[in-house]
Amino acid sequence: MSETLPEGLSLVSSLNVDDQSCFIYTPQTPKNFSVDGLFPWPEVVADVLAGHGLDESAAGMGRGAIFFLSSGKLPYPIVVRQYRHGGLLRFLSGARFFSPRRFLSELKLHTQVQRLAISVPQALGVIVVKQGPKSVFVNGYYVTRRLQECVGLAEFMETAGAASRLQVAFDIGAGLRKLHEYGIFYTDLHVKNILVEPQGKVCFIDFDKAKQEKAPLSGSRRRANLYRFIRSVKKIWDRGGKLTDSDRAAFLIAYEPDPKKYDKLFRQLGFGLLWRHCFYRPGWWLNRS
Repeated sequence: MSETLPEGLSLVSSLNVDDQSCFIYTPQTPKNFSVDGLFPWPEVVADVLAGHGLDESAAGMGRGAIFFLSSGKLPYPIVVRQYRHGGLLRFLSGARFFSPRRFLSELKLHTQVQRLAISVPQALGVIVVKQGPKSVFVNGYYVTRRLQECVGLAEFMETAGAASRLQVAFDIGAGLRKLHEYGIFYTDLHVKNILVEPQGKVCFIDFDKAKQEKAPLSGSRRRANLYRFIRSVKKIWDRGGKLTDSDRAAFLIAYEPDPKKYDKLFRQLGFGLLWRHCFYRPGWWLNRS
């Protein structure tokens, strides 16, 4: 394909499956199986295009096509997420894109986050599929190593003890602070994109449409990202989710340990959420493309 590759990525393979041209892009990291040729990309592509491992429940909840693959051919279980448009565009173009730029941007940024020692799944690569030589559209699939026995943040907060909840809330605040210090705006930051491993380790997933901006992020950009997360937490809480004042305080203290700045942030977030709540739904329809 003629797409200009972001720095740090490689086109490692191209193949044809059922008259579809498939291109494999991976990070340029020597320890990645997908770079040294040992990773079975042809089998993975064939399984995905055949619908093997499709998680029907995820698709039913509106998250699009997610595949869980595990076989003797793979060195470890993997997760494959298909890209799709959101908002109004999902009715028009669905999973069709004019360019793989969005897929490759996520792979580059995800790899950068890994190097910051922030807990994320190992990024393996991107599969770009062009359906026929005359097609102007491509489909994209994002491939990561699967985290074993993780639970979603909402489920964890429902079942864990008070001390474990406090630690997880603190770790989320600290992780987000680190992302912001390095200029990373985590666009899709919400409860469903935070997992908790069995030992209590927090893991961030899905950096689709995340942005690398000037470091550190400005105050307004930090608050915009925090609003996104707090809104998603509030939805769970309003539906009966278990969340205490101590949990919220642990998150904000980890994010802003300076007492004076903490008080200012707390006031700003409270005021901002009040008016943003009125405009959130119209903005979602317009911006989720």
